[in-house]
Amino acid sequence: MATLLFPGRHIVNTRFQEEYLFQVLQRPLAQLDILGQTNIPKDQTLDQIIFAITSINQEHSRYNPINGMHRFISVDRFAQQFRIALGVDVRIVGIPHYHAIGKFAQYTLKEISEQTEQEIQLHPKNTLVLSSTPAVQQMYQQLGFAILPAELQSLNPKQYRAPLPIDIVKKIAATAENWQQDGEIRTQLSPATISTWIHFPEIAKKVIWLYKDPLLNEHGSLTATRDYFTYTQGMSNPLILEAKYNDIKHSIVTGGRIVDEGCADGALLARIAQDFPDVDILGIEITAEYIEQCREKQRQGAFRANYAHFHQRNLMERIFEDNSITTTICNSTTHELWSYGEQQNTIQKYLDMKYQQLCRSGRIIIRDVVGPQDKEKIIYLHCNKNDGSNENIHQSFSDPQELSKHLQNLSTYARFQRFAQDFLFDMRKKAKRDEQTKIQYQEKVINQENYIILSLKDAAEFLSKKDYTDNWQSELNEEFAFWSYSQWKEVLKKTGFKIIENPNDPLFGSKSYASEWIIQNRYKGKVQLYEMSEKKLKPLDYPVTNMVLVGEKP
Repeated sequence: MATLLFPGRHIVNTRFQEEYLFQVLQRPLAQLDILGQTNIPKDQTLDQIIFAITSINQEHSRYNPINGMHRFISVDRFAQQFRIALGVDVRIVGIPHYHAIGKFAQYTLKEISEQTEQEIQLHPKNTLVLSSTPAVQQMYQQLGFAILPAELQSLNPKQYRAPLPIDIVKKIAATAENWQQDGEIRTQLSPATISTWIHFPEIAKKVIWLYKDPLLNEHGSLTATRDYFTYTQGMSNPLILEAKYNDIKHSIVTGGRIVDEGCADGALLARIAQDFPDVDILGIEITAEYIEQCREKQRQGAFRANYAHFHQRNLMERIFEDNSITTTICNSTTHELWSYGEQQNTIQKYLDMKYQQLCRSGRIIIRDVVGPQDKEKIIYLHCNKNDGSNENIHQSFSDPQELSKHLQNLSTYARFQRFAQDFLFDMRKKAKRDEQTKIQYQEKVINQENYIILSLKDAAEFLSKKDYTDNWQSELNEEFAFWSYSQWKEVLKKTGFKIIENPNDPLFGSKSYASEWIIQNRYKGKVQLYEMSEKKLKPLDYPVTNMVLVGEKP
């Protein structure tokens, strides 16, 4: 049996693919435009086609905007015509996403073999590969396969005889809700794809949203430099998670609907589900990776008997009806709204929406990093110079893991020098922010010790970020200490919230504090703060690290 392997994401199938397949499936190999040598007899025709839907378990990004179920349905509709008209044997195999990009071809072949219980064994002697992607062609050619180039007409210069599927998807996104009325799009798409998208209108809505959202990159993330594995390990560490939960649990309103805005992998909501069995659990998360992790937790039963649902949305979108939510949790999200948005304007718009979203007596709980009270106070920062290297501080790295190793080997003093260079660098360049957002500091030697003279705010930014070596590039593009606790309270009051405080009960309501764990594990022996008083250096307490701010809608 001679087989045609058609690997790809199969986001859409096109008219060109339809016509092309009818041609290649009816002609002997001698009449086909094949790249490379094949051992299949030239007088033979292809009598089997395998659609390998790659990254079948990945969605929520521009790279892969459509879920595997809808892609499978669409491909099956597309394949029916070849079964019926030509009597060709058609198989559809879903290939999971692999991070080993260089082994994509080998893994696809192995997956087809495993999923068919070794019934189908594809090799150069019985298979041609259809692909118009040069990098994919090269991988299969290195394994000895001959290629049918499909849309690709020439490599140097690269020319295509028809639009690529991803180009049509981009055109749909640009045309938005009017895509069905666009004659060019309808001409380019296969009838099978058109019918699937019409019968499942949520497909087009998701594609349009993913391409429209200004924060997302190609792979459905806020940043290309975040290592989600290590980031999640830190965020969902059981000890850290329990500390976060203890900060907020006594302020959660019993019953109703709880929303975690920026829920990451859903770990906090899973913890809440243990103590709040009669609530609806709703998560909002923009990144594709975390949406997948939330749904996996749901499959595992992490949210118990509670109703749980997760929206992949931008936090600045209006998602819920007014007066419909009892508790809104913002855990480590407000600093991202400030950093990736329009700073104060974005936060104020967000709080206004949350106020409308909450029902009467509903609460917003903001748990986040916070700036010190006397942000502009000039202080003297002493950093340990002997706990690491002070060489090649500003060396450039293209590999984030190599950068992480370099940072881990630097002394605390050297890490400050790197921080002063990198803090908000990408965000300043992207948003053309004022150069005053750069760290302004001086250095002075007193009694043979080196001190860094800078504002308390900038010192707090460094203290809060100096240990994020695994996600340095992403964390340093976020600003933490922009408002003090008292400023935050004023903003919530102006929005209409009543601030919930109870000085006699540290477990309930609003507070700001310096984490004793952070002080003991990250500050002591590394950094010390001083102020100049009567020409002498006087030690200062470490600044606050976190706040819990509880606002209630009257």
